[in-house]
Amino acid sequence: MRFFLPRNRLLLAFAIGTTAIILGLAILLQWTSLVTEETRVIFGVIQSLITVVAIIVGAIFAYDRFQAFRTFYPHLTIEHTISHRRISDNYTHIAVTAILHNRSRVHTEVRDGFASMQVVAPMSDADAAQRYGEVFVGRQQVNIQWETLDEYIRTWEESELVVEPGESHPETFEFLLREPSYNSVLIYTYFYNVRHDEDRGSAEGWAATTIYDIMENG
Repeated sequence: MRFFLPRNRLLLAFAIGTTAIILGLAILLQWTSLVTEETRVIFGVIQSLITVVAIIVGAIFAYDRFQAFRTFYPHLTIEHTISHRRISDNYTHIAVTAILHNRSRVHTEVRDGFASMQVVAPMSDADAAQRYGEVFVGRQQVNIQWETLDEYIRTWEESELVVEPGESHPETFEFLLREPSYNSVLIYTYFYNVRHDEDRGSAEGWAATTIYDIMENG
């Protein structure tokens, strides 16, 4: 749930202006000779409280509007490098290297992840029409549900896979296609965020999707 902040510029200007006026009055009354020492102390306390509140509101505004502190959460971006080769009459070997780039300011640890390969082409007109209807007509699905050919699940021990800030780490998954007639496949990789449970504002994990045309790269 996001913090509530005034979205209207007039409301924001009013809030800033009101804070400035109160602070100005507090400073003026603190030093004028028309008030007692006790009153000056009270206005000094009020000034300090308003300053603290202004700092907190400013920090919340920066977080909400500009995500100023998001870089202190773990964050990975994933890039795929894919290649294939025919190893027999009926089998094709596909190598998928997921390159994990750490764009945050903290080290990022991964202990669970997976890669899946789904068939995109060829497909019969009936199957293509069904998927079109599910996503673009009936809105039953958000994404096209391709047939999964294979899935590779991988786990790592604690501290085994740690990507330091600004660094990258490659992880390679290998697949064997048992059918030589596939033209295009979809490669999907996902890596779970170890710190998601303790850092509620951070991502559950990071994913990447690439469609690879076997025939064009053959």
